[in-house]
Amino acid sequence: MQEQLQELLDDLKQAIEAAEDGSDNRAELARLAGELERRLSDRDDEGIVDDLRGEVTRFEASHPTLANAIGRAADALSAIGL
Repeated sequence: MQEQLQELLDDLKQAIEAAEDGSDNRAELARLAGELERRLSDRDDEGIVDDLRGEVTRFEASHPTLANAIGRAADALSAIGL
C-alpha cells in the first residue's frame, strides 16, 4: 500500500512540475503536494480524499491534467479505504 501511495504522490508532483511556469497556483500546488506527503507519512489521513476532491474542482478548468492526477490520487486513496 505504501508503494502505491508513493506512486500517486510522484504522479502528483510530476503533474505540478508540468503545470505552466509562472502559474499563479504553482505555490499552492506545491503546498498541496507537501501537505499530502506529510499527512500520508504521519498517517493523518482523515478527510484527505475530500480535500483532494475539492482541489480537483478548483483546478479542473485551469489545469485539467493536474486535476486529473489529483482525481486519480483521490480515487486510489478511496479504493484503499482512506
